[in-house]
Amino acid sequence: MGSNQNLITMQSAESLRRKIEMEKRNDSIRESPSGTATIKIGDDSNSGEILVFTTLCNVYKVQKKELMDKVQALQKIDAEPGERPVYLTGEKRYKGFLIVAFENGKIGKISMESYKTEYTRKKLRSAFNGESRLVFIELIEHDIDLVAVSSIKKVVLFNTSLINAVDSRTTKGVQVMKPKDGSVMIKVTRLENTKFADPEYYRKSDSLNAIGFYLKPGDEI
Repeated sequence: MGSNQNLITMQSAESLRRKIEMEKRNDSIRESPSGTATIKIGDDSNSGEILVFTTLCNVYKVQKKELMDKVQALQKIDAEPGERPVYLTGEKRYKGFLIVAFENGKIGKISMESYKTEYTRKKLRSAFNGESRLVFIELIEHDIDLVAVSSIKKVVLFNTSLINAVDSRTTKGVQVMKPKDGSVMIKVTRLENTKFADPEYYRKSDSLNAIGFYLKPGDEI
């Protein structure tokens, strides 16, 4: 399986760029039937480094000045056997927060300062918690509305301001979606990527740890 599992050696930066352009609504970490991961691409403006987060909970740092295109960062990292990239983004001068959401219904909000190093580093281990499968990852510069969906079609809308930021990169997060009858959280996306007739119907504004609300007919996520 070795080399077949390593997306970095399988695909060129150009082919990855074409794949990314086709993924206009790539909000969760998914895997295609062929086994090649879908990579989420973030904004690299106001950034001096490109960060590449991977399936093994590592983050690689590539100097932006070395690249013609940010996707080329994938060719600059020395991945471990079986390791695949899941999220590529500029570091935004290490301002803001990294949101990580897991299948067990927990979501963490990590201060980007936690990824800043005094000296140039090419790789940091334990970039996020690996105890539960990652379903969403994104660097945000300010708090935003997110929508979480469970395997039993329950939906919760919440603002990330309800989650306290932490410095620990391996935070387990806080319980946002409460499991019911073995349910798991399968997707998290920005509110603007949904089509809700009445978004506030799904909102939890006072506290989290909710089972959620059934998706109304006609609403789309």
